[in-house]
Amino acid sequence: MHILSASSMLALCSIVLAKNHQFCACQSATDGSINIDATAQVRSLHSTEYLWGQAEGDYWVAHDKGPGPRFAGAFLEAAYGWIDGRAFYNLCRNFGGGDSTCFDCSKWHNVNAAIYCDVS
Repeated sequence: MHILSASSMLALCSIVLAKNHQFCACQSATDGSINIDATAQVRSLHSTEYLWGQAEGDYWVAHDKGPGPRFAGAFLEAAYGWIDGRAFYNLCRNFGGGDSTCFDCSKWHNVNAAIYCDVS
């Protein structure tokens, strides 16, 4: 009985902790760099769901804290609405990514192809 209760609680927590995001990318590993190959495969095979979140050649600048991505690179955004973090993680794993990273940014600016997330 306790095992069932614990597993039920774990499932409930994972559903509650799942979050929607504006931008996501696949990573090479947990706390690793962006895996552009896995991210590009997600975009290629799910092109009606995801778009590139920046112009070709542009990239998001990493931030240690505050708004914006923790890792520099190219990210995807949802074609409509938000990206489900758990679903995106699963896609990354299916395409050789070790993890995924996501962030939200309501206001940003671009300087010579480098995109900076601004404090709202």
